[in-house]
Amino acid sequence: MMTIDLNCDLGEGMGNDSQIMPHISSCNIACGGHAGDAASIIESLKLARKYSVKIGAHPSFEDPANFGRLRLEWSRSRFRESMTHQLNLFTNVLSGVDMKLHHIKMHGALYHATAHENSFAEWTVEWLQEFFPETPIYSLPNSLLHQKCKAIQQPFIKEVFADRAYLNNGALVSRTKAHAVHETIDEVLNQVLDIALHQKVRTSEGTNIDMFGDTFCIHGDNLKLVENLPKLIKQLNHNNIQIAR
Repeated sequence: MMTIDLNCDLGEGMGNDSQIMPHISSCNIACGGHAGDAASIIESLKLARKYSVKIGAHPSFEDPANFGRLRLEWSRSRFRESMTHQLNLFTNVLSGVDMKLHHIKMHGALYHATAHENSFAEWTVEWLQEFFPETPIYSLPNSLLHQKCKAIQQPFIKEVFADRAYLNNGALVSRTKAHAVHETIDEVLNQVLDIALHQKVRTSEGTNIDMFGDTFCIHGDNLKLVENLPKLIKQLNHNNIQIAR
């Protein structure tokens, strides 16, 4: 049976962490940028410990009003200041409960800026090398960030998306567009099977493109999917795919 890593963004105030955590193997916990505070981090960590889920920090643009989905004009110093502040909050809480950081994953607009924009990608690699040289970052395969991490051997985990639509160039369909998010079990199941078994994904434009990754993401704010997550896991098992533990 094939084993895959399934990750989810949590601690974002959706109130459904307890529904999701039993079914995933990695979590990305908001650390104060778009959502989250020390109390919410602790609650998410308790659930992660209970279900043996790997722990990731999920920093973002500091813009809770827009849930971190609006790109902000940040300088290098502003980026470093914010990342350090958010990760200090997260790692201080972690150490207080004797738990370890497994990975870092940027959120929303910052995820895309760091993946595709040269300045943000450079700042990210520089910051990681200084503060987290042995900690993997989850991001898009073949992105600019992937290339820069590979060049200096910064640990990198290629992330693909179970519940997001792709464009022909391998980028994600913008959330401002219709059908950017897959909400039905069939859509998500078919996409996971295509990527896991065939290293392909069918784009929103009707083309099959190469797609491969080390971890699959679902979103905690995808409420229809969350409600049916046990059914998705069952269907994956029927197709000889299990979630890593």
